[in-house]
Amino acid sequence: MTASSITPASGASRTLSVAALESALADAPFYQRWRNHDPGPLSHIDGRYAALPILTKRDIRVHMPKGFIPRGRDFKTGIESGAIELVTTSGTSDDRATIVWHQPWWDASEHAAARLHAGLDRVINGSQREAVLATPLCAGNICHIGDLSMAERTMGRLLFLNQKPDPTHWTSGDMERMLDELNRFAPELLEADPAYLAILARHAANKGITVQAPRFISLTFEFPSRLHYRQIRRLFPLTPILSSYGSTETGHVFTECERGHFHLNADYCRVDLQPLCARHGGPAIGRMLATILQNPWVSLLRFDVGDLGRLAAAPCPCGRAGLTLDSIEGRTRDLTFTTDGDAVTLGAVDRRLGDIEGLLAYRIEQHDRENYRFLFVAEPGAEATVSNESSARLAALYGTSARLTTQRESAIVAEQSGKFRLARTLFTWDPETLFEQETDRP
Repeated sequence: MTASSITPASGASRTLSVAALESALADAPFYQRWRNHDPGPLSHIDGRYAALPILTKRDIRVHMPKGFIPRGRDFKTGIESGAIELVTTSGTSDDRATIVWHQPWWDASEHAAARLHAGLDRVINGSQREAVLATPLCAGNICHIGDLSMAERTMGRLLFLNQKPDPTHWTSGDMERMLDELNRFAPELLEADPAYLAILARHAANKGITVQAPRFISLTFEFPSRLHYRQIRRLFPLTPILSSYGSTETGHVFTECERGHFHLNADYCRVDLQPLCARHGGPAIGRMLATILQNPWVSLLRFDVGDLGRLAAAPCPCGRAGLTLDSIEGRTRDLTFTTDGDAVTLGAVDRRLGDIEGLLAYRIEQHDRENYRFLFVAEPGAEATVSNESSARLAALYGTSARLTTQRESAIVAEQSGKFRLARTLFTWDPETLFEQETDRP
C-alpha cells in the first residue's frame, strides 16, 4: 500500500516536483521498477507522488551510486573530475549509507535555506567564518579524532572544535581549549549539535568563562531538547538560536524562522507527510518523505528520512508561505507508547520534561507495555526533586498504570554514532502499522 500525501505542491515548487519525478522515472536506473506505479502526466503531481513507494535507506545502501545517477552522467568521470565524491552518512552503525555528494548543490541548498530566517542569509554567504561542534563523524568524511592542533582542524573558513566521539568523555581541559578557540576564531556562525553545545555551555557558565558570541547559532545533527536550549542560553543569552533540519542525503530541508516555525526549503526539497493513524497523532503528525530537487547528479524520490513532523496549526506570523511545521517531533524509531498502546513522540516527552528545574539530561526507556525506566542527570542537590517531578509528569503522559523506575546517572553516554537517544523502546514493534495508508483514506 502507498503513503498518503498531504503536502500539496503549487507554483514553482510544483514545476520542480514534476521535473524531479519525470527525470527520475525516465533516467535513474533504480526507478525503472517504480514506473508502473505512476498514474501518468495527466494526473495531479501530488497524486503521482502519493502513488509511489517509499525509498528506504536500505535501498540507498544497495543501489547507490549507479542506481540513482541519471543517464548522461558518468560516475567515474564525475569522481575523477572532482564534480562528485562519496561520503558516508552519520547514522548508527547499521544505518549508515554511502551517497554521492555534489558540493555546489549542497551549497546552493544551504544558501536558499538561510533565506528562511531573517538576517541569516547575510551571515551564510559562502565565506562566513564558521565553527562546528559535533561528533567528528558528522562532518562528511572528515574525522578530527585525537590530539590535533587548531590549525589542523581549520579548513579555510571552517573550524572543527571537537576531537572526541562522545562529549561525556570531555575533560575540563578539552572544554576550556574549545572555548578558547571560539574566542580566538570568532566565528560568525556556530553550527552545533545541541547536546554537545549544552555540555560545553554548562561548563563555561559553571566556571565563569565568557565567550565572544557569534552572530547566529544553528542547532543541527540531532533533536534539540528544551533542556539544551536552556543550558545554551546560560552562555549565549542574546544570540539568535535556530534549528536547522536536514540530512546528508537530502540537504537543508527545513529552517526554523525567527517566529519558531519550520519552513520548507522548497527550491531544493519536496516533503510529503505520511500521517500517523489518528490514535497515534495523525493527521497533524506524519513521517517526512523527502524528494531532492535540482540536484544534477542524484535522484532521490520520497526518501524516508526517519523523522516525524507536526504540521503548523495556523499560518506563521512571519508571513512566509508554503509547507510549515510547528515542530520536528523526533525520529520514528524513538517513539514510545502509552500503556494503552498509543504512540508518544520524543517531542511530546520533551514538552513534559524540558522545563523541570535542575534536570540536565535524560533518557526514557520502555521495556514493555507497562514498564519504563527513566535515566536522568541532575544538578547537585536537585536529584530528589527532579526524580519526583519527572515521575509525576511521565505517569500523566504514559498512563496511571505505568510502572516507572527512576535512575540517577552521572552522565548519559552517546550512541556509537555520537548522537544521543532521549527515548527508546526495548521491545520489537512494526512502524508500518502506525501510519495511515492510501486505502485508509476516504
